[in-house]
Amino acid sequence: FLYKKKETIKPATAGGEKELDGLALYNQHCGSCHQGNGEGLKGAFPPLKGSPIVLGDDLELFVNIIMIGYNARDEYAVMNGVGTDSKLTPAEVTAIINHEKTSWGNTGNKVTTAEVKKLMDFIKTTAK
Repeated sequence: FLYKKKETIKPATAGGEKELDGLALYNQHCGSCHQGNGEGLKGAFPPLKGSPIVLGDDLELFVNIIMIGYNARDEYAVMNGVGTDSKLTPAEVTAIINHEKTSWGNTGNKVTTAEVKKLMDFIKTTAK
């Protein structure tokens, strides 16, 4: 997260749209704490594998955590606003969320960039 953004676009899909690489974005912005296997680090960073937040339907909470941070529980470190600090776009946040929702045995429902953008726009107006 301290380095210049890397190109994270996958080749065009059959429909002609380019898709952002959620794995690459996750590794760049989240993996050092939550680990490549999504299991976090005991006593430091919570697991995303099997996480009720990742698998849940509260997209507003999920986007808030990425954009402005989170203080989960006393046994974990406070998470900074990775999304804001890294100036992530709605498409990048969506790719990360969808990667987390569908990796490590997680079977969450994917979200759209439009849903994420709406929440990010709301966060910008309320988080001062």
